Amino acid sequence: MCARCGSTASPWSERAQYRGDVSIGDIDIPVWVPFLLGVPFVLFGIVLFGIVRHTRRNLKVMREAGIDDPMTAGGQIAARLATEGFGGGKSTEQRLAELDDLRARGVIDDDEYRTARARALGG
Repeated sequence: MCARCGSTASPWSERAQYRGDVSIGDIDIPVWVPFLLGVPFVLFGIVLFGIVRHTRRNLKVMREAGIDDPMTAGGQIAARLATEGFGGGKSTEQRLAELDDLRARGVIDDDEYRTARARALGG
């Protein structure tokens, strides 16, 4: 109770209302506190949005590459590399036929043909 005017309202709550602060019982909370407490939630939302966007892009790229299950993507890529190698999926016979064709058309000479043939055969 106020000694000056006999009011039961706290002088602190009157001051809080004047400044625009929030008052909970006898506790005055400055206006900036709720905003400060909201910052982690905003940051969490931004990070969550970024993770979802990144995941969706990766799934799209994997689907376009023919990878069915993202959980086994590493195994699928390893199996493809083991069967196809890094040569773009061409078999040894296809590479040798391509070299024969290049030599027959005169695009490469005999030395380049022998070098490329040895490379294609793994030598």
